[in-house]
Amino acid sequence: MFKLSATLRGHDDDVRSVTALQDGSIVTGSRDSTVRIWRKDASEKFDTSVINFKSDGFVNTLATFTDENTGGELIVCAGNDKLINLTNPQLYFDGNINTANEYCLIGHEANICSLDVNGKFILSASWDCTARVWNKDTGEVVYILKGHENSVWSAKFINGSKDEILTCGADRTVRKWKGSKQVKCIIAHDDVVRDLIVLPNGDFITCSNDTSIKVWDGVTFETKAILVGHQNFIYSLSLLPNGDLVSCGEDRSIRIWRDNQCIQIIILPCVSVWKVFALSNGDIVSGSSDSIARIFTRESSRYASEIEQTEFMKSLEESSVSEAVADVNKEKLPGIEALQSKEAKVEGETRAIKTAVGTVELYQWTDSKWNKIGQLVESSSSSGKQKQFYNGSFYDYVFNIDVEDGKPPLKLPVNVIDNPYEVADKFLADNDLPSSYLQQIVDFILQNADGVKLDSPVNVNSVLPQREYLTFESTDIAKILNAFKKLNSKQNAENQISDNLETLYNCEDFNAIQDVSMRIIENWEIEDKLLGFDILRAIITKVKPNELLFPILRSGLDEKTSNIKIEMMTIRILINTFAAKTWGEQMMLDEDVFEIIFTPYLMNNLAIDSKFLPITVSTLLLNYSVLINKFQLIGMHDKVIKIIRELIKIPTIVNNVEASYRLLVAVGTLNYTKNMPDVEIIVSKLYKNDDARFKTVKGEIK
Repeated sequence: MFKLSATLRGHDDDVRSVTALQDGSIVTGSRDSTVRIWRKDASEKFDTSVINFKSDGFVNTLATFTDENTGGELIVCAGNDKLINLTNPQLYFDGNINTANEYCLIGHEANICSLDVNGKFILSASWDCTARVWNKDTGEVVYILKGHENSVWSAKFINGSKDEILTCGADRTVRKWKGSKQVKCIIAHDDVVRDLIVLPNGDFITCSNDTSIKVWDGVTFETKAILVGHQNFIYSLSLLPNGDLVSCGEDRSIRIWRDNQCIQIIILPCVSVWKVFALSNGDIVSGSSDSIARIFTRESSRYASEIEQTEFMKSLEESSVSEAVADVNKEKLPGIEALQSKEAKVEGETRAIKTAVGTVELYQWTDSKWNKIGQLVESSSSSGKQKQFYNGSFYDYVFNIDVEDGKPPLKLPVNVIDNPYEVADKFLADNDLPSSYLQQIVDFILQNADGVKLDSPVNVNSVLPQREYLTFESTDIAKILNAFKKLNSKQNAENQISDNLETLYNCEDFNAIQDVSMRIIENWEIEDKLLGFDILRAIITKVKPNELLFPILRSGLDEKTSNIKIEMMTIRILINTFAAKTWGEQMMLDEDVFEIIFTPYLMNNLAIDSKFLPITVSTLLLNYSVLINKFQLIGMHDKVIKIIRELIKIPTIVNNVEASYRLLVAVGTLNYTKNMPDVEIIVSKLYKNDDARFKTVKGEIK
């Protein structure tokens, strides 16, 4: 039976791909744009990693290349920068200079999602509807495989030859090729075919968004078996040395199959398990949406420590599971007593239990006992509607937005846990639309997408008290760079900045970026300073404060050196500061910071701006309520409530639905810390009785 062996933490975003080197080192690729190598230390533990390569985009797929003549090994990586890079595993990214790639293969026109290697040949599959065979030595394309009607999700060499290939893709087909000529095509599944592997006997296996795995005869292309068990999209397949099959997917599970039967299910505390890779020693490596790679083993000597196993199980117990993933009917669920049944259990069996308070918990039978593996939360997909695929990701909704007669509608992707204002902001920026459309887009989202409207993790049991800080960290780097280039050129010569901002972003040199932002704020004309504040807003959680930070924030809040847009952006910097590790909370505990924010200048501006500033200020106060509750700050509690009492007199606040809601949650959290005698009066000013969110929070405020 597989158990946790190691937890590989280091990436800052989803781990999309994993592979291994000949010496047993693990290689991982992530949406944080890095390729990391994990080597064992003297105690045989994978405790640390080094960055081998930093891409200009997401790293979606990995392979390893071994030179047939020298035996030298290279890492092959690719992603949405459309490039295939080959790097030396012995060279590391040092934070300033990108590791020199040994080779770079250029030709694909869209995201690359699959790689395979055969001798000196590399096979790639892409969203540009093609697969390509490359000669590594010359860098030339040997074959371009054209025929798929949509993205090619996976491609594999077969029969040890560069000339015979299988591909699968979003058009639901599997195709066989000899050279660049297609010789066979079948509709293999009812939905996107995500991955395929070729068996030693020439047969092959596919997996799909239709939740099934199929085993195929490699000659006749007839179905030999259908493996059913996954409850959502299946993303990846791998074959263990003993012939067992491993699969993973959107139901956050890894499943091991033998003789077409599932013999074990491993549930992970994440949303998606993107990749599984079988090691030569029989272990399994997974990459998942929680930024972690994990190793699982059947060998007891390689089991993780009891402490690590306990932490893993605790993270499972505390994880949230979508109704769409769990696929349960809450009305027909049994109570906790069902776990006491003496009927026979199957290893990996999962049960949903309705608790006494009405919540739903999931349990799995492992190690001869029921282990809690999560709690159920609502999702728009619980109605049976699957997530929709758009622009490389899956969403609960993809809306059509008509902005101009006679032109195709624009696509607006939304997940139920998204903040509608953040989504609307990004939509307007991506499509170069005026900010005057913001409230219309937000209202459309609120009316058509059910779900959580705060950009914070879902609390299964209640909304109050709010325990997580909200942030405004999203940014469009391309627009930042374009604005910097344009505005920098118009400054006086002595105030122009010579730093290459694009290089600083590519190298993630956030301290240097912070320095650039502060020079913009200090030296540029007031109408151009907003860019500096915007840059600082996006990176504030990634840097350590310097002695200039407080004076700069003060200048952004002072009517003599600021304007309404700069004031709003300065407050967003402060909002994000709450989430800055090691120093953010300490700074926001400083009452001097509180005093420079809430001035008559701010109150006057709130009466003018009915859209952005009210939401920004209400979010700031919500974060203060989280801080106050966390540290039981009674003195600051009274100051914040005093400000809220003033704000509910301002029409732009109480008429703004999202601002009112955030203030209502702040009030509820503050009341949780210390009961307020006039809480009902405050709630009545903010309450919107036609919005279910308000009813929920009001019901929790005692």
